[in-house]
Amino acid sequence: MRRLITTTLIAASLFTAGILSLAPRARAFPTPSIVPVSWELNFRHGDLQRLITSVNGKDQTFWYIRYTVINNSGKDILFTPDFELSTDTGQVQSAFKDVPNEVTNKITAMYKSATPLYGPNEILGKLLQGEDNAKDGIIVFSNIDPAARDYQIFIAGLSGETAQVDNPVTHKPAVLQKTLILDYLVPGQAINIQPAPKLKAVKWVMK
Repeated sequence: MRRLITTTLIAASLFTAGILSLAPRARAFPTPSIVPVSWELNFRHGDLQRLITSVNGKDQTFWYIRYTVINNSGKDILFTPDFELSTDTGQVQSAFKDVPNEVTNKITAMYKSATPLYGPNEILGKLLQGEDNAKDGIIVFSNIDPAARDYQIFIAGLSGETAQVDNPVTHKPAVLQKTLILDYLVPGQAINIQPAPKLKAVKWVMK
């Protein structure tokens, strides 16, 4: 995979908006461990790219990232990733929502190599140890607000670290998972000009 960026993992102390806004200010929140305390997968990713293609006779805009996941944890891991995008305009979107199979297939066909580029279903399952068993996948989003300029992509399933907190709404225990964030600044999307999103930060959070 070309132009892959090896992510630098930075500890952070960010929670879901609901927990942050409703929990008492004086309460200490769990933060991701700087040194892994559970299994953790290596994650490399390519550029955030835009694809405009025809779906049912109408042009639609999709955003995608290629990635590689490697298991150097010392044991085989069941890989079940979850991808979510949030924008500075308040939109929250799950990956592959309203993304036709033909679009996923078109992206994978654009990057033919010796190793397959897996879609969202094919990449699920046991991830064996070592670089030779690494898997390449894609993350695709649709219907992103064109006015948005800041994209945060949350990637869960890369770490076994969790923390339990009390849900301030239900007063029941809630489990937070160590989650990776890719934070992008996206310029205006001019017609016939491929935008060049800038990666601002990569960090771990509990979410």
